[in-house]
Amino acid sequence: MGRERKGTILRKNGKFYARVRFKDENGKVRDLWKKADSQQQAKEVLKNLLRQTEEMTANQLDTANMTLAELAEHYIKNYLQEAVYVGNKKVSGVRGVEPAIYAVRPLIEYFGKRKIKKITFGDIRTFKQIRFNTLTKTGKQRGIAAVNKELGKLKRMFNIAVREQWLNRSPFDNGESLIGDEVHRNRLLTLEEEARLLEAIESRPERKHLKGIVLIALDCALRRGEIFKLCWSEVNLEKRTITVTAFNSKTARERTVAMTNRVFNELQNLWNKTDKEKGRLVFGVKVTIKTSWKKICREGKIDGFLPLCQH
Repeated sequence: MGRERKGTILRKNGKFYARVRFKDENGKVRDLWKKADSQQQAKEVLKNLLRQTEEMTANQLDTANMTLAELAEHYIKNYLQEAVYVGNKKVSGVRGVEPAIYAVRPLIEYFGKRKIKKITFGDIRTFKQIRFNTLTKTGKQRGIAAVNKELGKLKRMFNIAVREQWLNRSPFDNGESLIGDEVHRNRLLTLEEEARLLEAIESRPERKHLKGIVLIALDCALRRGEIFKLCWSEVNLEKRTITVTAFNSKTARERTVAMTNRVFNELQNLWNKTDKEKGRLVFGVKVTIKTSWKKICREGKIDGFLPLCQH
């Protein structure tokens, strides 16, 4: 990076400074100062400053004082855009822009004015603990998934900073994983519970549409949003398969699942009653079924099984 760099130690207003003045690889003159507590410390500071400037690119020097707020602004502007799909494959952006930005806000509030090169692994670990100890707006305990989402966004931003050569290393790489395991809901229904659940659905005509939704959730393991967004074009009654498109999948990956006999029979009956329009929603649900779901669980005497009414 150009000619050999030399530095000087200066004393100004009774304080010591290490100073390095040089031209970077683009020919731009750089004049860097760093304060020290004593002349002896200034010598060590100067050595470190010389080493750092030898290793840093012009891009890194330009962003040496970048704050987390500035990094977040870059991240939001260039990465948190509406998802772009080619066919059924997401090639850029995110599907939930507003939730993603919402997860970035606590990071800006906590780290915003801090220089990204000064944020340590310990700082992030402290932030994680503070978030767990901070109740939600409704006064509830903050969940692991919510904190993981925020930490995931922070990790992504630091990875971008490393790729852009604004940092040499992400603080996330300096210790154990800070993004903890979520508590997965593995609650399975017994055959008796399934029978009571379906009986509660069939006990009232207005609940008829819930049967197919519940059967697909139980037998095909589709998520709530995937079921609600399911169109007839994604149901193949001949092959007895359901295709979850990348656009509707939580993981943004397309997958195909097989129908059980009872799912097939229910979907066949529903299809026979439709106008055969492939673009229509299978269940026509555009709002939550939270209230009705809780009622049938209560009538069926089933506790702790709420996959279709989670927010």
